[in-house]
Amino acid sequence: MHAARTDLNAYLQTGIHKVDGWCIPQLWQSIWPLRQAIGAGPIAEIGVFEGKFFIGLAKCFAENRHDSVAIDVFDLQQFNLDGAGVGKRDKLIENCAAHGVESVVLRRADSLTLRHSDAQEIMAKSGKIKFFSVDGCHEVLHTTRDIEFAMSVTCDDGIIAVDDYTNPNWPGVSEAVAKMYLMREFQYVPLIVTCNKLLLCSASFHRDFLKVVQEYVTANHKSTRMKRVKRFGYETLTVQPNLGTWEDLV
Repeated sequence: MHAARTDLNAYLQTGIHKVDGWCIPQLWQSIWPLRQAIGAGPIAEIGVFEGKFFIGLAKCFAENRHDSVAIDVFDLQQFNLDGAGVGKRDKLIENCAAHGVESVVLRRADSLTLRHSDAQEIMAKSGKIKFFSVDGCHEVLHTTRDIEFAMSVTCDDGIIAVDDYTNPNWPGVSEAVAKMYLMREFQYVPLIVTCNKLLLCSASFHRDFLKVVQEYVTANHKSTRMKRVKRFGYETLTVQPNLGTWEDLV
């Protein structure tokens, strides 16, 4: 755990700024205590772009002992309907190699075409996913389908992150989440909103994970603001780090 934390801190301090994309390093104030609680395992992301968040997740959870699954349309740009970001396969591979991330499994696909057989294939090869990032096409249909696919391959104590949940430029994401949770119940429920992402976890672990994150942030990141609020009937944390300073994960 100490080696993983040291490697992750180094990436978040310097390496992350050398990879193009959109990701706030202080986001890991909420992710790291969850990693401490649930342990290492494979990670996956739909919509990897050049790997900025993907590499950090791999260092945090996969530690080169587990697969890191990258799903993107890559050169199939006719399926990039919202133009949110053009995934670059060669650049992703280059960035992963530069930052010491191995065991990367690339899947070129329009996420709307992912089926049960694809989920079974991922789990058979990599195991159930510990952390799944949804950052593909931001249209309502795509976001909904991507979240549901993530739920199908994520382990019971795993985490699902939905990117751009609070971004006003991509309203399809928050609309998709609202439609999902206002219309039916899911195993994975809202846990944290922080740094432009919504984190989901299984209802079975929800209370424990809220406590884990709140206690960690309170003890180690004094300038971070937190508030408990209800989203779709679930207690959640809004975590707002001080983006003007960097504090190592402990």
